[in-house]
Parts: sequence; structure tokens; C-alpha cells
Amino acid sequence: MKRFTPSFQGRPWSGDRVLHVYALPDQDTDAALLALADACHAAMTPYPIRALDHGQLHVTVEMVTDAAADAIGESERWVLVEALREKLAAAEPIHTEIGHPYSNRAGALFDVWPDQDLLNVRALVRDAVREVRGDGAVLHDGGRPHVALGYSWDTADSDPLNSTLRAITPRRVPITISRLHLLDVTFTQQPLADGHSSWDISWTPIAVLPLGRGN
Repeated sequence: MKRFTPSFQGRPWSGDRVLHVYALPDQDTDAALLALADACHAAMTPYPIRALDHGQLHVTVEMVTDAAADAIGESERWVLVEALREKLAAAEPIHTEIGHPYSNRAGALFDVWPDQDLLNVRALVRDAVREVRGDGAVLHDGGRPHVALGYSWDTADSDPLNSTLRAITPRRVPITISRLHLLDVTFTQQPLADGHSSWDISWTPIAVLPLGRGN
């Protein structure tokens, strides 16, 4: 693994706040996911990874890339919220699984599989963002859906960590995603005792976006 550095508009993050659409675990009903995350965090302890706590776990669905959050006023935000709600009313809750855990160049994460329903919802989100803010607002590749477990703050050999993570059971846990969240997200650097620093993520809620009209 290598040191993780978040980026925005193709450059390293530099104190920006950026609008994102995330799927967030339910802290009351997703106990199996949170327990699996805790087991993985324990395995990560010897490694240079800043673990994400329960309230920081998320699936990134989309990033609004045309402007930082402080350049998007309240009225513009609510136009976006209404467009997202209208598009997502045509969706259904997503039933999928989180896992398996593994380490990569940026830290450690869970896969999301099956992912086709989530990708379909991502397409609806992107349609809404493009309609409101133009094609330049959807420049984030997104990659394969995943849940980050922690971000690496230094280099390390991830092979031993992957061996440990493979031994953790269960390998996968079920989850239902019935709503998404529009959030004002930022990364900040946090100093560590040995002189290094790590990136930490936080956000401010803007709106809840139900999947389907009955949720």
C-alpha cells in the first residue's frame, strides 16, 4: 500500500468541501456489517492505516465535480435535491452484500456485490446531476462500488494484511440500501504522534434521498 491522497478536479485535495451522494450503513440495523468492520479494524492495527469509525463508513455513489461546495448556494443545492429525489423515486431499495475485505494501495476496503442494482442507481444520480449542473459535474470515475475501511498514511507491504483479512469470517454480510444521502464532504489532515499525518473524512448532511416513492 501507499500513502492515500484524496483528489478533487484532478488535483490533490486542498481543503475543499465537495458535495457527494453516499449510501450509509444504518447504525441500528446493520449490526453484522459493523461487527465485520470492527474485526477488520483490529487486523489493521499494526499497519499505517487510519481506520474509519462506524459513522464514517460509506459507499460513494457520486461526487459533484464542477464546483466546490462553498460555490454552490442553498437554492442551487435544493434544485439538485429535487432532481435527485425525482430520479430516485423510480428506483427500488437495493439488496446486496458487503465483503470480502482486502487491502489495496489506498488502505483497506470491502467490495459491494452484487453491484448491478447499485450501478443502476448511480446512473440515475448521474442523470440528475447532469441535468441540473451540466456534464462537467460528473467527472468522477467512481470505479467499482466499495466501502472504505481505512486510508493508508504510509507505505507498507499489504500481503500479510490480506492474509489476515482473508481469515476473518463471515466473509460477506447482507445489507439493504433504501436511501441515499447528499452530503457536504471534506478531508482534513490529522497529525500523528510519530510526525506523520493521515487524512480523515467528515461531512455535513444536506438531504436524505429515498429510493422509491414508498420509502
